Amino acid sequence: MKNTMYIQLAPFHLKEGVDEARLLETSEAFQANFVSKQKGILRRILVKAKHGGYADLVFFENKAAADRVAEAEATSEHCLALFQMVQPPDPNQPDMGVLSFEHVKTYE
Repeated sequence: MKNTMYIQLAPFHLKEGVDEARLLETSEAFQANFVSKQKGILRRILVKAKHGGYADLVFFENKAAADRVAEAEATSEHCLALFQMVQPPDPNQPDMGVLSFEHVKTYE
């Protein structure tokens, strides 16, 4: 397998009653206590859509790193805290709405 950067975009909406301040507080804890400790994550960016909704944009060293992190998420209390704030993904969507990309070229 070619060792290439792997990128995932995970869109989500907040549950009723959850505001952005609470999201940011939980996201900071998630970053400090989970993301920063995962080997293979290069960068994570939280973005907000113009008409509502958010997304996590995560850059991994490669697909294997993304797969390892996905496994670790399943047992992480910090992931659970963040996931409890968002509307559940639609199980009928491929990969439950997470879009995955392989790096082709970077333009600076």
